[in-house]
Amino acid sequence: MSLEKVLERLEKEKEFKIEELRKKKEKEFADFVEKKEKEFEEWKEQIKRELENRLKKEEETLISQVKLKYLTESTKVETDVIYNLKTELLKKIKELSKDKYTDIWRSILSKENINGGYILLAKGENNLDIEALSKEFNLIPKEERVEGMGGFLIEKGNVIIDLTLDTMLEELVNNNILDIAKILRGEI
Repeated sequence: MSLEKVLERLEKEKEFKIEELRKKKEKEFADFVEKKEKEFEEWKEQIKRELENRLKKEEETLISQVKLKYLTESTKVETDVIYNLKTELLKKIKELSKDKYTDIWRSILSKENINGGYILLAKGENNLDIEALSKEFNLIPKEERVEGMGGFLIEKGNVIIDLTLDTMLEELVNNNILDIAKILRGEI
């Protein structure tokens, strides 16, 4: 074999080896790129899920905050309405004539079967015919006054019956609070 042919053959082998090596490296590079693209897609999906979860939590937090604010505000409004209701009831009671006002108390004392004891007027009481009630129910008026917008306390032995308007209005509202709340929320 001649030197030229040997060189030619070596040149062909070299080109073949280079081509083989080039194809191998191209395949390795393509596999590397494919692997990195897949990793990148997985990373993107993971970040997307994390962002969606974070967004969902933030959305739930905001919704909870809005609901809490709404409940707080509606509770405040309900409390204000109930306070205004009590104030208005007290005002209407105070506007009654002395006779009608005393008749209401007469009825309450009769229902409570009051007979005897001391009567202590509330500081805000100024419309009651105390003399008539005292005679009718054998009550002894005390000079001392108790806290309250109207009404009185009855003391009989160790028993104290709180018949102040404040307490009675509070009990009236408390006994009917569910119905009042339903009315305020438009459920009735």
